[in-house]
Amino acid sequence: MSTVHLHIGQCGNQLSVPLWQNFIKSSSKGTEQVFTSLDGWHRSVHIDSERKVIALLPETFRVREKNVVFGKRGRGTNFALGYSGVASLGDDHVLESALEAVRKEIERCDIYSGVIVYHSISGGTGSGLGAHMIEMLRDNYPCNYILSCAVAPCVSGESPLQNYNALLALHWLQNYSDCIILLPNDFYLSRLHCKLHSDEAVKQLSFKDLNSVIASNLCGVFLPTTTLSLSKNVSIGQEPWELVRTLTPMPSTKFVHLSQHISSRLSWEEMTSKVLSTYPKYNSEGVQNHCLSGTVVARGDKDNIFLAAVNRGIDKKVKKGVNVVSWNPYPFDWWRTSVNTVGSKKNCSITLATNSTCILDHLNTIQAKSQVKLESGAYLHWYDRYGISQTYICIDQSIKMMHTPGH
Repeated sequence: MSTVHLHIGQCGNQLSVPLWQNFIKSSSKGTEQVFTSLDGWHRSVHIDSERKVIALLPETFRVREKNVVFGKRGRGTNFALGYSGVASLGDDHVLESALEAVRKEIERCDIYSGVIVYHSISGGTGSGLGAHMIEMLRDNYPCNYILSCAVAPCVSGESPLQNYNALLALHWLQNYSDCIILLPNDFYLSRLHCKLHSDEAVKQLSFKDLNSVIASNLCGVFLPTTTLSLSKNVSIGQEPWELVRTLTPMPSTKFVHLSQHISSRLSWEEMTSKVLSTYPKYNSEGVQNHCLSGTVVARGDKDNIFLAAVNRGIDKKVKKGVNVVSWNPYPFDWWRTSVNTVGSKKNCSITLATNSTCILDHLNTIQAKSQVKLESGAYLHWYDRYGISQTYICIDQSIKMMHTPGH
């Protein structure tokens, strides 16, 4: 079951560096064909509206030359410009070239299962071009999965257009993707702050550190596991698609939240308590969040004791900690593997993936900030210029109502 990895925009390509470093490290354990073609090239396509970020990809990455697609200029942090392209400057080839590169990579797969798209929803390329790519992939490959790993902007603000961009991008993702792993920068920055403790260390944080944390969480659920391997521990790379099947059983509930804890000293019970402590149990109004379904992945289980620990009480602890809905009889999957390639070899990791209402706070913030700008007519001319009207932005403000698994 082959997967194509699609990295779009500055964020998506910067995230590819720690992500593929983990994938390569995992491939040395006998799972080469999960992430590479038979000829040894990575199953990845890298797209950006300008060359500067893609040019910095490590030389150790075995990416085909035609799988690196870039334009001549940026997209001005504007969803509409990212979606429509820049025909007047002859820079509208990016979408077509990217689709052609993805098509050829899909044809190299033995059994193509789907594509994982890594992008930001706050900028122009990641949100606009990313949304257009996902829409075209759905039209071209209607029977295959599309999983979006969408990095959400900091609430404090990276751009005055970020909330409009995020609102529009989420609309496209809701309509055309099968699963959306929402990766809020604020959440992972707070985890870094807790880990570092020191104020001086916090001041030295960079996007590279943030990308490493996000990549670690994604690898926690994407890397091969013993649970989903065939006999003789041969992996066919079905982890992302089993995750989609488990976590997003209904078309209206596609958002997934990831939490992770890594340690070399704690027991599985203690690590479970640690990862639950990072899970947002209550929303901003003090109401407890609900969880529709989830998956827990334990890595580094050398003694094969994790599943026994699950039966001893981890199962009940997790279900209570995330407040699972009562009407789902089989809400959780439990995966394990003896090898841990997330972080140091001596460490064990536990990753919690949930389809939960805990993401609604972030969606509410995006909607509220967009509403303020919309009522004052701020920046709307930048979207009208490229075909996105005020009426469309108004309609898209209902996006937050699409994900209510607690009801």
